[in-house]
Amino acid sequence: MIMSIGINEKRVAGASKRAAARIISERCTGCRICVHTCPTHCITIVESDLNFTGIAQVDENCTGCHICAIDCPWVGVEMIHPDGSRKHEALYEKQLKKLRGYT
Repeated sequence: MIMSIGINEKRVAGASKRAAARIISERCTGCRICVHTCPTHCITIVESDLNFTGIAQVDENCTGCHICAIDCPWVGVEMIHPDGSRKHEALYEKQLKKLRGYT
């Protein structure tokens, strides 16, 4: 199930109250980094007219772990809270340090 949160913006609806990933299609290059780093395997690459490699798509199994947003070199993933607000990118760096064991 996908919830619409604004003009051309969608958030994947899940059972969690945590933020969920949203792909920014204009920035996604289809590099598959997010696909390989997602621990729940909820990201796939789908065909797109925007580029020849396709773009990422997130399904409802997103747990909001932020790993895809942290690892995307093109900042093509953002985290959207259930209320439609965005998670600030500075928090991604904090999460990265926590994931890598630096805190």
